[in-house]
Amino acid sequence: MDMRQSGSVGVLILGALALLTAFQAPAKPEEEFAGVVTAFLSKEFVNDWEGVEKLPRVKWAALPPVELRTCLPDGGCYTRQGALSIGGRNLMVVATGARTIVSHLFVRNPNAPLGEAAVLGALKNAGLVTELARCPLKTGAGGTTWHSLKGEKIESSHLSVQTSCNGRACEGFVLSRSDKLPPLQPAQLALYSEKCSAGTERTPVSTTRPHLVLAETINALIPPASGSAGYDWKTLTALPTGITWSGDGPKPMNLSFKNDPNPVSQSGSVTLAGREFSVLASGTPAQAKVIYLDESGLHPKGEHVLGALYEKGLAVKVVRCGPVYTESTHIWYSATSPATRPVMVLQSIRHDGNNVQDGYALRLDGSLPARDPRDRNPGSGGC
Repeated sequence: MDMRQSGSVGVLILGALALLTAFQAPAKPEEEFAGVVTAFLSKEFVNDWEGVEKLPRVKWAALPPVELRTCLPDGGCYTRQGALSIGGRNLMVVATGARTIVSHLFVRNPNAPLGEAAVLGALKNAGLVTELARCPLKTGAGGTTWHSLKGEKIESSHLSVQTSCNGRACEGFVLSRSDKLPPLQPAQLALYSEKCSAGTERTPVSTTRPHLVLAETINALIPPASGSAGYDWKTLTALPTGITWSGDGPKPMNLSFKNDPNPVSQSGSVTLAGREFSVLASGTPAQAKVIYLDESGLHPKGEHVLGALYEKGLAVKVVRCGPVYTESTHIWYSATSPATRPVMVLQSIRHDGNNVQDGYALRLDGSLPARDPRDRNPGSGGC
């Protein structure tokens, strides 16, 4: 073959390749969306406010992110808006997170739906493993489903898919860079289940509101009137409270960060109607004397835990108010009943707009801690 023939053949091959490329089917919208998902969840992705600019097909509003006056229920206090273009559709995007970290990506599709099954199929084709982690209580009831996402190249995360907005068809997605399911709002607990496997009976996350379950837990920790003012450690950890205690007993610990002079403590955790609390018990090597429950996230304000304790037969009375803070309140209550020993309960509430974060300290011997000079008595200084 001479050079002229060789050149002609090369031209033909290049022409054929160009023709094949021209007629190659374009990526489907769900495949393009899956590309955004895998990019956001990639272990190599830098999830800060500049990093999101590397997500494909998204145009973002200028930096800096907007600081919210009230943090979102997911804990995000900053947002940045964007527009996602896939398959001829323009979708609205909002990234949320902390001052430097982006944790969630909200996507709203006002156009023809991509379809939940199509998106999950595209994610599977991209190498991700999806599993239905939270679902409407009734099959086919619409609303929102949550799927866990796993893969060798991504962070374990969750994707929620909304297909119904108050009975009206809609489509929205939320990507959460966390292996924990996002918390539900109190009114949603009885509408969704986390038992979603085929053939499994779907039972609600909780039929009781979180603050009522919290009151039940506090009440269960109060010693009976016939008992001593405290528990030995074995008895405490055996109480039917749902608390998971760590370790094999109390260990020496400096609790000065809580102004607690007790020499030993044991930690634990508990989830109450989907709401997570860290638990810490302190005391002597022989006996637990104080129990702390601190909420890990935020929830909508307006709950009345002390009122729920009152409804359980406990007389609840304000005995001391802590220093005045702009974002937190600290109030000590006495809680007494004929069936239980008298205890003191500290309720600490951090306020963040329309959301709050609860913390409780239960002093089993009924004593109050040393007084802060700034503390207020009932009836004075707004107490």
